[in-house]
Amino acid sequence: MRYVTKNVQKLFVNNWKRLFMRVDVLQKRINRLKIAETIDAVIEKYYTERGLPVPLWKRQKVTWWEEYLVSLGMDPNNP
Repeated sequence: MRYVTKNVQKLFVNNWKRLFMRVDVLQKRINRLKIAETIDAVIEKYYTERGLPVPLWKRQKVTWWEEYLVSLGMDPNNP
């Protein structure tokens, strides 16, 4: 019985460590998204206060490639 409880404890501890690492990774991603949103909001505020158009910082999504893949009968999400 001792060995069973030790093995169960080891499994629980290992699973807990993995779960905690996943939560940690998710928390880092959430923080990065919050930072990106804050930066975008500040940039937009800066340009609108000065009456300037807000530049496009991110590249536009390429749609012609997806349309081309669909015309060939291929899945655009998994070319």
